[in-house]
Amino acid sequence: MVYANKYGYFTDDGQEYVITNPRTPKPWINVISNSDYSLMVSQTGGGCSWRGNSGQNRLTRLYQDIIKDNFGKYFYLRNVDSGNFWSITYQPVQKEYQKFEVRHGIGYSTFLYQVEDVLSEMKMFVVPDKPLEIIDITVTNHSNIVKK
Repeated sequence: MVYANKYGYFTDDGQEYVITNPRTPKPWINVISNSDYSLMVSQTGGGCSWRGNSGQNRLTRLYQDIIKDNFGKYFYLRNVDSGNFWSITYQPVQKEYQKFEVRHGIGYSTFLYQVEDVLSEMKMFVVPDKPLEIIDITVTNHSNIVKK
């Protein structure tokens, strides 16, 4: 760990910044772009996507506020038996978690978020030569109880 603080650290090889606490003083973002298509994502899952000009050709909604971080593309999980639900990133539900880790790297961001023994893993990146954003999500039940 390099330059560790209460919010995270750089990996030893310097290729990723690992955020271990979603409650940073301001949004810590990663801008991922192939020069044609771009996305911006924060440690809590907030952000937006655009093609070409970020101010004039935004594809998803964003209200630029340097403190609030409440606009983004969000995915949710719900336990059918208990009725509990949460987002697979810290925002917008802000459910207390068992595990939280965000890795901002060059060209991608990954999110690990575990609630009720269910680990969600999400990787976001932009295809290098096409105007495409890929969001890959894996959900794993780490309990001995079957969940729906």
